[in-house]
Parts: sequence; C-alpha cells; structure tokens
Amino acid sequence: MVWAGVTSDGKKAPIIFVEEGVKIDQAIYLHLLSEEVIPWVQREYPTALLLFQQDGAPSHTSKLVQSFCTDMFADFWSKDLWLPPPQI
Repeated sequence: MVWAGVTSDGKKAPIIFVEEGVKIDQAIYLHLLSEEVIPWVQREYPTALLLFQQDGAPSHTSKLVQSFCTDMFADFWSKDLWLPPPQI
C-alpha cells in the first residue's frame, strides 16, 4: 500500500510505502499522519491554512483519525461532508 498526496499548487508529498501484508488500521494510519504527513506539511507550508481531504477508507473515517485531523488542519473535510457514493 502507498500513501500519496498532491496539493492545489502542484506540490507532491513524498510517497509513503507500507510493507506488503500490513493492514492499515486507525493506529497505523494515525502514525503515518503524525510521523510523515504532518511534518511534511509543516515544512512545506509553515504558515498556510490548509484544507485536508481524504477518501472513505475505514482507517480514514475512524473517530480517532477524524478527531486528529480536525485538530491538526485549519480546514478539514470530515466524513460527514463527503458526498454519498453514486447509485449505479
């Protein structure tokens, strides 16, 4: 599994590789955010107020991760703001 991020101004966050077979639960994802993503954001955008959005993966929608992101990002799109999946 990999984590990747792209910003609206075109900057690309470093790709983060997770070992094969590792299940990304809320604890692992929270560690990835706090140890890799947040430090990168703080280095690249030290004074910016950023919006952070993620997809609906279970590790992204856990209460713990949602609360962490709300605290860490000036503007965070919580799972409650996402559009429902299309009905096909």
